[in-house]
Amino acid sequence: MSTLPNPAPDHAADSSALVSSLAAPAILASRSLFTAGFTDELRVATLIEVAGAAAAMARQIALAGHVDLRSVMLQVTTPVDARAVLGRGSWLPTMVRPVPVPARPTEIRPAPTWPADNDTQLDLLTAIGGDR
Repeated sequence: MSTLPNPAPDHAADSSALVSSLAAPAILASRSLFTAGFTDELRVATLIEVAGAAAAMARQIALAGHVDLRSVMLQVTTPVDARAVLGRGSWLPTMVRPVPVPARPTEIRPAPTWPADNDTQLDLLTAIGGDR
């Protein structure tokens, strides 16, 4: 048993609900693959591809941002998954569990779009009387 303090942040419950809501579209897509009429091998390979890509991106963010594992574990449904994804644990063959249909996903706003800037430095030079 660890003697390290692990206080739950004040916003842990709110964050957990937000994490579940943000993950809902991906989970729904994965469930549709799970129940699709493809061969078992194709479904397994596709889900591994999705899980592997998502885990790799999570590791990149965690390493770049120095993410605290304990904080992440408080926000996910199954904390042992956080250890496995971030490379501090492992999945075992016994870690098979049902994945419930998530609650209605929250609308995720797209990143802001900036107006297209098609001008180049050469266009700017021409505009001020420079040679092209």
